[in-house]
This record gives sequence, C-alpha cells and structure tokens, in this order.
Amino acid sequence: MFAIGLLAIGAIPTTIGVGQAISAQKKQNAAQKEQAKFHLTAKLSLGGRPPMEAMIVLKDNKLWIDHQDSPVEGHKFTGYYFTYPSEEQHKGVVTTIAIDPPMLNWVYVDKDTATLRYGGRKDTLGHVIGPWWWSDDETYLTLRGSADGFVAEEDPESKKWFLRYSGLPQQQQQQQSGDRDRVCAERGESQSDKGHVDQQEDYDEEEEGDDDDDYDYGTSSEEDDEEEEEGCAGPRRVRVLLRRRMLLGMDSRYVKRD
Repeated sequence: MFAIGLLAIGAIPTTIGVGQAISAQKKQNAAQKEQAKFHLTAKLSLGGRPPMEAMIVLKDNKLWIDHQDSPVEGHKFTGYYFTYPSEEQHKGVVTTIAIDPPMLNWVYVDKDTATLRYGGRKDTLGHVIGPWWWSDDETYLTLRGSADGFVAEEDPESKKWFLRYSGLPQQQQQQQSGDRDRVCAERGESQSDKGHVDQQEDYDEEEEGDDDDDYDYGTSSEEDDEEEEEGCAGPRRVRVLLRRRMLLGMDSRYVKRD
C-alpha cells in the first residue's frame, strides 16, 4: 500500500506537466489562428447588375470596395487580429498597407464620421479600435460582437464606394431622428434589410451551388437616381457584410460575379 501511495504521489508532477503542455499548446494554436492573414470582401450590386463579391482595398486612409463596376486602385486589405495596447486589451485588427516595405497599420472607426480607416496607433487614439472578432461560423468580420452595422457608401465626387459603421451611438440617433436627408441616404439599406439578415445563409447556399437570385440586394441603379432627383438628398448607402477570405487561393482581383 505504501509503495502504491508513493507511486501515485510520484505521478502527480507528470500529470501536471502534461496538463500544462496541453494548455500551452491550446494557447499557441489559438494565437496562430488569430494571426492567420485574411482578405476582406463585400457583396454589392451596382447599376442594376447582378451582385458581385469584391475585394476591400486601402487608399487615402479609408477602406474601399474594389468593385468591377466601380473599381478602386489600392492595396488589398491583408490583415489579422492583434491585441490593441490599451487598458481594455481589446482584440484589434492590423493590416499591411504596402507590399514594400511591408508596414502594418491599425484598422479603426472614426468616431466623428463613422468611416472605417487605417493608421498608426497615434491616429487611432480616441476612436473605435475594437473589439474586432469573427462571427460564430468564423466567416464574417465582427465589431463589438456583431457582423451587422457595416455600410457601403458612395463617395459623391468619385462615385466610388467606401466603408462606414452605423453602430456608433450618434449614428443610431441620426437613424432614429427622422431627418429627411438621413432617410433618403439610407434608402439602399431599407431595400436590403431582409436580405442583409439572411446574407449569411445566402453565402452558405452559394457555396453549395444553390441559386441565390432571391436575395434582395440594395442597388445603385438608374431608378434610384430618378428617385433622388425627386427630393432625396445625401449619399447612397447599402448594408454589407465583410467576409473573411483566408489568404490561400485569393489571387484574383475580383472575386466572383454570380
């Protein structure tokens, strides 16, 4: 009995060591997963044409949609998760901003304009830097726990589309205020609300080869332009989901046209 007891006691350090090794391995695997690089895409229909999934690119400190019908020359978003150095220790997102030299910038939401931007740490101070993460199925980028809230907005001068975030308190207040300019600007969102909620299911069906013609995309079309001339003011906006496309196999500039 005494000998058995000694053997049991002697095995305790081994058990602890194995447990620590497993825990360390899990942490290492999690860190590797967080730092796996990915591109971002958004699916958008322009000019009444079929919806297309297009790359997100960086230009002039904004995140733009490089859509085939409204192309933007810029550096492809190529990012990964990294803990932001602050008291909260939020999970941040960094992206390369050039191929040579391979510099990194933080991705953040401008607190004043709700525009998605990139910059050095000093540029992010006072703005929304996270927490960023992925959706439950790891498909979409999330901010503050949700994949909803991202909006594509047409720049009135260049007619190109950039990304904004509608989840800031002041943005939500504007949406509820009944302001005419805001309502008109959000027209594209209201057209795509139902499809936006179901967009994750739509993507899944698409990968299985199913037809997704039932998806109701917000569009920029000639009919929309006529409506604006009748009294709507402000930029056109369409809700989008930002899809994480892992780096492997993402060589084409334009991703897919359905």
